Amino acid sequence: MLGPCRPHSSAFLLSAILLLHVQAAAAVSFQVLVPAGPLSAPLGGTVLLPCHLSPALSAQAMQVKWSRPQLGQDVHMYLPDGSEVQGERYRGRTELLRDGIQSGSLALRIWNLTLRDEGRYLCDFQSDTYFSDATLELHLTSSGSDPLLHVGVYEDKGVSVTCLSAGWYPEPNVLWRNSHKKILSPESEHKLRSDDGLFNISSTVVMTESSDPARTCILSPSSPGPEKESAIFISDTFFPKVSSWRVPLFVILTICVCFLALAALYLWRIHKEKGVMYTALKESHGRPSWKEAFLKAADVTLDPRTAHPSLELSADGKGLTNTGMRQSLPDGPGRFDVYSCVLGSDGYKSGTHYWDVEVAGTGGWALGVTRESASRKGWFNFSPKQGTWATQLSRGQYREVTAEWSPLDPPQSPGKIRVYLDYEGGVVCFYDADTMAPLHAFTAFFSGKIYPFFWVWSVGTSLRLCP
Repeated sequence: MLGPCRPHSSAFLLSAILLLHVQAAAAVSFQVLVPAGPLSAPLGGTVLLPCHLSPALSAQAMQVKWSRPQLGQDVHMYLPDGSEVQGERYRGRTELLRDGIQSGSLALRIWNLTLRDEGRYLCDFQSDTYFSDATLELHLTSSGSDPLLHVGVYEDKGVSVTCLSAGWYPEPNVLWRNSHKKILSPESEHKLRSDDGLFNISSTVVMTESSDPARTCILSPSSPGPEKESAIFISDTFFPKVSSWRVPLFVILTICVCFLALAALYLWRIHKEKGVMYTALKESHGRPSWKEAFLKAADVTLDPRTAHPSLELSADGKGLTNTGMRQSLPDGPGRFDVYSCVLGSDGYKSGTHYWDVEVAGTGGWALGVTRESASRKGWFNFSPKQGTWATQLSRGQYREVTAEWSPLDPPQSPGKIRVYLDYEGGVVCFYDADTMAPLHAFTAFFSGKIYPFFWVWSVGTSLRLCP
């Protein structure tokens, strides 16, 4: 027979109920939330990847990990004891924002973004009794240099206008328009991906005397971002002027008043005169003064104070040859003492500049730009990290001057190379100066003065700056 409830039995029942409540609280479920759409960030910049719990719970006693499972990489981890562990590839580049940890928020900040940082990121929270995760996507972007419009000489089809730009990611869209906003089809277009993963653009349209004189090249990123454009106006003076009414009028008059033989002779003379006019116009359009109306070449001369003793410089400061014989020269602080290099006399701290270099021959050489502070003494490796951005010809193979010495594959061996520097845009481009076909491009963040750079290591090999 059951007796009346005793006080200690009630206390036991209350303790059991409280224990069940505690266990239920410990086993509470939660959900990890991240932005639904992909996040975008600039290459070389900083991004914040949000991640938090729902409902809002303290994550102080949980393990929270950011990772990239598809690559087998841990990015950054928070442990229940409050310590943190950074992934090896991300060491010194990531930070967990712990200000909101009491409410279940632990965002990840990544800076100095590279293309390898693009892709999926997994954020997971793990308590003693429950686990949840979520994935977000990171897209990187790079806005290339402002379009440079290069005008070619008059040929059979007309005047070619080439739009050049470097340092884009992802691949941009190229659009040509006339003054009436009509979209035009390019004659040719190349989108080349360099070894750093960025895209270099070359697009060409041809203008005839009867076409709209205005052309605008518009580069728009594939992802959200500002467009870049450049416009040009080609006046009638760039086209050969032969009166359109003369030939048919003379033909009609000749047929009416002359014999067929005389008419044929007359037409032949007219044709010959037009050929002379065309040749004269073509030659005049090829002169530097005609091109200089659009972008004036920099007047680069070589600095003898920096020249290696085995280099012989021309009297006008435009040419250099490796003689293989070391001259007796004072060893100043700016002179190269091991590598047979020389710099331009003037450095640049702003603006856009270009210069053309004759490189005919198969000897070993390199040319580009270098920082004023880059090494000139002793043995070292030339590379962008060292402060030199250059391309080279070595054993008949064109290569970039980097630690990897990656090969380049120009469509034809150029006799003249154009080096184009955009200081604010952080771009160094190399083109075949005769065809304006892109050869290679580097992107960088410039500081201090940047100098033209020349290196000739094969004895007897010469380089010459074009006037």
